[in-house]
Amino acid sequence: MFLLLIIPILISGFYVCNHNLYYFYRLHRYEGQYLYLKSALIGFLSLTISTFFALLLNKFIPSEVFGIPVDVIAFIDSLIAPTIEDPKVSSVQLSWIILLTILTQFTGWLWVQSSHFHIRLREKDVEKSKILLMSSILRDSPLDNILLESYIEEVPLMLTLNDRKVYVGIVSSLGEPNESEGMDQEIAIIPIMSGYRHKDNLSVSFNTDYKIIDKDLNIILRQEIINSATKFDFDTFEEFAKNSKKQPLEKSISIPSNSKYFFWKS
Repeated sequence: MFLLLIIPILISGFYVCNHNLYYFYRLHRYEGQYLYLKSALIGFLSLTISTFFALLLNKFIPSEVFGIPVDVIAFIDSLIAPTIEDPKVSSVQLSWIILLTILTQFTGWLWVQSSHFHIRLREKDVEKSKILLMSSILRDSPLDNILLESYIEEVPLMLTLNDRKVYVGIVSSLGEPNESEGMDQEIAIIPIMSGYRHKDNLSVSFNTDYKIIDKDLNIILRQEIINSATKFDFDTFEEFAKNSKKQPLEKSISIPSNSKYFFWKS
């Protein structure tokens, strides 16, 4: 009969995974059976906590307080016992299952609320709290980490796309995660200038200056089309520009691909 608890275990675990930001921001990394096992593990922890407290309350709380009955198991049993016709089915066991089912869902809800409280305790600003969570999740990927650094500290990046298009800009948004993709599946950048990589030597030529545009401009890029990324240092850029015989921007400036700031996406 206690196999009936499998369903509330999975429901509680899935609820925590979807509403606790610590788990939800990582949800896109769980696939197939791993997602089921993760939900089952969290749900089982909720059930364990619920069972522990239910046993403590059943042991130490009296059946009546000031003449008011507080025995929950007896109350549930009185409700379901008249509906049970099979003598093999124990109404007391079924009452415990119902109680543990309710407590398991309540524990999952408390888990989510405590995580929200912990996030607000660390940082009251919603956006900053998301950044704190993102920093702990994205630090394991060099590309994710450099995109996050640009977003937080407004550090200019040079991004090379699969078609050899090159953008220099600052990440203005990392998007929102969903069940199948992370928060950086699409990024928005405020472009400073753009150009392309030469086919033969992969040196960079810039031919568009976005500073001449008065209003703000955001360009949306999918991370999957980003081939490489690097921090863009304007002092290094100016040094190369001075040593180049070509005029800056208007007539194109080339930066060799072997810059010390450059690294490839793994």
